[in-house]
Amino acid sequence: MYLKRKALNLAASPRYQHGSMLVIALFVIIVLALLGLTMTRLLSSTSETIIHEVLGQRAINAARSGIECAVAAEVGAGCSNPAFKDLSGVAGLENCNYSVAAMPPKTITDGGSTFTYLTFTSTGQCTAGKINVTRIVYVDAMLEED
Repeated sequence: MYLKRKALNLAASPRYQHGSMLVIALFVIIVLALLGLTMTRLLSSTSETIIHEVLGQRAINAARSGIECAVAAEVGAGCSNPAFKDLSGVAGLENCNYSVAAMPPKTITDGGSTFTYLTFTSTGQCTAGKINVTRIVYVDAMLEED
């Protein structure tokens, strides 16, 4: 009976448990490495999403400015070259441009009034490195003729 008790005490002794700490340390290192990789990927995708959002807003602003220029040129407010413009010299719209296409005007008669119906399509495009973002804006306008 005494021998069995002594055998149990030898197995529980720290002298016989040297390898278990190595396995636990290796497990902790692997878990922390996976956590670090996950955080790196998450931060990378978040920053790319922000770049797309910022460029998208710039592209829609470029398209809107193209629409405003085309409408101003149509009503005689004096906007030069409404079809295409490179906006690289404009603060906040660097590496952006717009192109505008106008449908042929239609004449509409309603009662005693005559209207000219116009349709404009403007495409704003902004680039940053390999990322290229395009936004399209459509506008319909109706002008009453005298």
